Amino acid sequence: MKKHLAIFSLFTLLLIYGCFIAKSQYFNHPYPNIDEYIASFFLLIYTIFLLFWKKNRRKKAIYGISFIVILMISVNMLNYYNEWHPLSLNSSQSFRVNHEPFEWHQAKPTAYNYDTLTLDNYYSKLGNWKRLRSLLVVKDDKLIIEKYFQGTDKYDAYNVHSVTKSITSAVVGIAIDKGIIPSEEEKVMTYFPEYQNQVDSIKNELTIKHLLTMKGGFAHWDAYSTPKECLVDIGINNEPGTNFKYFTGSQALLSAIITKSSTQSTKAFAQENFFEPIGIKNSFWRLQDGYYCGGGESYYTARDLSRIGQVYLNKGKVGSKQIVSEDWIEKSFTNYTDSSNEFRTLDDYSEVGYGYCWWILDYQGHKIYTARGKGGQYLMILPEINAVVVIIQEWNLKKEFDVENNLLCDLLSILFNDEKFSLKPIDKS
Repeated sequence: MKKHLAIFSLFTLLLIYGCFIAKSQYFNHPYPNIDEYIASFFLLIYTIFLLFWKKNRRKKAIYGISFIVILMISVNMLNYYNEWHPLSLNSSQSFRVNHEPFEWHQAKPTAYNYDTLTLDNYYSKLGNWKRLRSLLVVKDDKLIIEKYFQGTDKYDAYNVHSVTKSITSAVVGIAIDKGIIPSEEEKVMTYFPEYQNQVDSIKNELTIKHLLTMKGGFAHWDAYSTPKECLVDIGINNEPGTNFKYFTGSQALLSAIITKSSTQSTKAFAQENFFEPIGIKNSFWRLQDGYYCGGGESYYTARDLSRIGQVYLNKGKVGSKQIVSEDWIEKSFTNYTDSSNEFRTLDDYSEVGYGYCWWILDYQGHKIYTARGKGGQYLMILPEINAVVVIIQEWNLKKEFDVENNLLCDLLSILFNDEKFSLKPIDKS
């Protein structure tokens, strides 16, 4: 049995190491907690294989179960220490938060002349939107629509993926407002003297604004690159500031700049200067190579996420207190790219520009500012009707894009009252 014990020990160590590599480097997939289950499955198969031989079956079974438990505990300890993902992710890849999400004042849609029968008809179609988990609409600072699906509710937090970019942009703006970062015209290499002798000369021209507007000119496919990879390993094939190219590594650099300039982690700085003042909590934020991911891998409840949208809609204010400067909100919603082959046209709406980590959409002549995340996460600002829309979907491999996009456009049609409703509140006088 010593031989079996040695084999189990070695096999388990190799599987733990494999999980470490997969979780620390190859995490860009829908199910970040699947690695340890696959590893445990391998151990289980090996145990079952050994049980075909009758000798010492009981001990073999005990070894197998024990080492599966050891593997799961070890990987989860590594996960907790390295902040790879929430420990308690369920089958929908969400988890239950232990804080109270933002408490919205509520109103009925009928208070804004939205027709009940039309909305009920729309709601009846949402069963076809199979990946939809949360749908919220806030109008005039009141929550008028709140729907959850597949057993979720307001306490479920989801990975909002690239919506994180827009949140990182807000935190950069706050750091500039506070004078911690002089301005978005600052050169990026100012914050990375440790790599100064390892970079191409063109990288000395790279500014924070280039990162915010996706005009860094990086010659690489979109990926969760570390700051070192962005500066040392990945080249630049276009002069910074000339061409739009969506590259998540840009926000990794922004997060590192926040950390380096504030002497706090990006998460701690954001919590103190953004989340707490607006009354929300970040539910989880992934750590990568010593910095919190600036371009994705952060988790929020739908209510908390909609609160961020409302702050932008209110031009950075909460009551009389300015949390993000109005100037930064204006810059964030300014279009710095008139056209790009990376912009999409989808039936009723088109991507027509990009600001400081915010997409600018045209929906049948209506302007919408959107933080958008992989898998169909949307934080939409609709200034024309003073509304915020949050859509959270489970990122999986069952995407039905046409159905989902049509239902999203149907919602926008209702909200914008496209020749159907009056958007003015009912006169109660």
